[in-house]
Amino acid sequence: MTIDPTRIDRDRLDQLRRDVAEKHGIDLYLQYTEQQAAFLLIRPDERSARRADCSTLKRKRRAGKIPHVPLGNNSVAYFGMMLCDFLMFGEQSVTLWGASDERSQQ
Repeated sequence: MTIDPTRIDRDRLDQLRRDVAEKHGIDLYLQYTEQQAAFLLIRPDERSARRADCSTLKRKRRAGKIPHVPLGNNSVAYFGMMLCDFLMFGEQSVTLWGASDERSQQ
């Protein structure tokens, strides 16, 4: 079953974000680098055994499938809230943030 994140009540969405953030050790309002974001997207019980690989995250970002903040000079950031949304809704999380395909902006 697919859940449309835009149809969730704002208060419920905020509570879901807080729950996911607590479980994954994410600060909702902190800005994370791509390397940090890749690490945080690994399941908490698997983090110590795995090194974060940014390549999948970069591919998703470039294809417009994960929300992010362009910072200029080819660097980006991810707010903790964006990471929590991605953990909950996957690629549909971009509908909450209005992210678009980077290739179309070049």
